[in-house]
Amino acid sequence: MNNADERKDNVDLPQMMSRRALGGLVLSLPLLSVVPASAQTDQAATNILRSLAPHDRAPGGSGGRVVARRAAPVRRRVQTRGGYGQDIEIDLSRRVEVTVFFDNDSAALRSGAEATLLRLALALRHPVLLDQRFLIAGHTSAEGGYDHNVELSQDRAAAVRDWLVSYGEIASGRLVAHGFGPDMLRNPRSPYSPVNRRVEVIAITG
Repeated sequence: MNNADERKDNVDLPQMMSRRALGGLVLSLPLLSVVPASAQTDQAATNILRSLAPHDRAPGGSGGRVVARRAAPVRRRVQTRGGYGQDIEIDLSRRVEVTVFFDNDSAALRSGAEATLLRLALALRHPVLLDQRFLIAGHTSAEGGYDHNVELSQDRAAAVRDWLVSYGEIASGRLVAHGFGPDMLRNPRSPYSPVNRRVEVIAITG
């Protein structure tokens, strides 16, 4: 065998091995794409559940077993807006941010929001949370007019609540939508930062 043939063989062998390996991966990819996605959904729902569980409970198993959970409540009174305005008490130590995206200056949910909201719905249907009520809180940055931001955040919170009721099978009486506008900035030192634009789920305690 001359040097040219040896170089050719050295090139062909890895290519053949790569093709064979890829052939196996093509067959296994559909399975790989399903199993981790399901596991990630379950884990994400569990993380939400742990964040929202009452202080004397924690998810234990499929039967809804509860165990002690150490945490100090941080309560705040809120006068909700709209025709169904009410004075409620929320616990800021039991809240979770929901990563959903909207069209610019709109309350229309963008594609991909459903996956996140499905995880939230799974958590809210767990036995540990079935007797609990939650505030769907919309927030904006300080950019733009205050009244407009409050209205926009209210509409976005309502969009999330309506999805949970219509598609997530959550009883409407368990959810209250409220828009804070820029009143509860995540980063007060940077009031115009996009990180302040978010939707949160917060436990209602009274």
